[in-house]
Amino acid sequence: MTGTGQRARIGRALLALCGHRANETGELSDTDWQALDRLADQHRLRPFLHGRTTRKEIGAAPQAIRENWREAHRNNAIAVLAQRRALLQAVATLSGAGIGAVALKGSALAWTVWPAPSEREMRDIDLLVAEDNAPTAYEALRSAGWKAPELSAGELAKFASSETHLPPLYSPEAVMCELHARVWGNAPLPGSSMPLGDEAGLLGRARYEQSLGAAVPATSDMLAHLVVHAACSHLLNVGPMALVDIDLLCKRRAIDWKAFWERAERNGYDRPAALVFALVERWQTPAFLETSQCPHEIEADLLDGAELLLVQDLAARKDINAIASLSSGILGGRMGQHPLDRAEGPISLAGRVKQVASRAFSVGRSMLSPETRRDGLATAKLQKWMEG
Repeated sequence: MTGTGQRARIGRALLALCGHRANETGELSDTDWQALDRLADQHRLRPFLHGRTTRKEIGAAPQAIRENWREAHRNNAIAVLAQRRALLQAVATLSGAGIGAVALKGSALAWTVWPAPSEREMRDIDLLVAEDNAPTAYEALRSAGWKAPELSAGELAKFASSETHLPPLYSPEAVMCELHARVWGNAPLPGSSMPLGDEAGLLGRARYEQSLGAAVPATSDMLAHLVVHAACSHLLNVGPMALVDIDLLCKRRAIDWKAFWERAERNGYDRPAALVFALVERWQTPAFLETSQCPHEIEADLLDGAELLLVQDLAARKDINAIASLSSGILGGRMGQHPLDRAEGPISLAGRVKQVASRAFSVGRSMLSPETRRDGLATAKLQKWMEG
């Protein structure tokens, strides 16, 4: 079996372990298990796999692998408590400044729909505030001891209006927080568009969640955010956790599917939702498309390529997107340093030229990898299909 075929086999085995096809991993050697465990670690799935093992939802992995999962679960149990504490401190600080905030993504899900918060690993916490309040919110957190670059009100307002989030802030305990003024950002590929956002509506419909101790999006807004974040903002490079999030949300919360699809079509994320839901059906819950009343049909070959994007090598994400752009005949990108990077550490023009040259070399090298080329072409096909 080729290297590309081997990675696809391991990736699909990991997808299977996360859902209803856990008995379809096939025969895995010790080497296969080690590769699967590394991929699970890369996609932050070790704590979840430990939970599934404990509940006997999946068969026994080798002892050394189970120990890795158990250790990751224990470490994450400590981490999520620190993240929740930091989130509540941030919300309290913002409330004291007269600013409402809504917890997004991981925090809003881990404490509400996951079997246990310790199974949902997060890199950071995400808070949404109104765009007009974003500069004040950023400064309020800095004044409360959160570490972040010192920026003018004008610079912060520009971030709030043009970027997905402001520069990251770090709590006194080093928990990272991304302060969002936009529910989703710019398209990852040049020339592509994003669905319409509804930040004011999301903030207005949010509800207080006792188990978290903070406001979270209404279920329909949460589902829309998960779909767009996975499919449109990240072209499925977010990993299998995206399917788990959606599956658990839909199992534990009532969805008005007719209203969901009407808004999805109106705001332009109905096709991305159909694609993601087809993957949920394939790997998480049978008959999900029927249950969700999905109005679109998805071809099997599109799903075959899309599912491998969920388990792609995260180190190759930028190259995969570059190959997708090249295959579509659309070139673009910034010659200048990205604003978020510049805020944290400006570099000279010569330094930026060196960075761009390094990226070009990396893309050229990745073009020699059958696996990366495959994922790049699948990404281009995915984007084209979603745009209709």
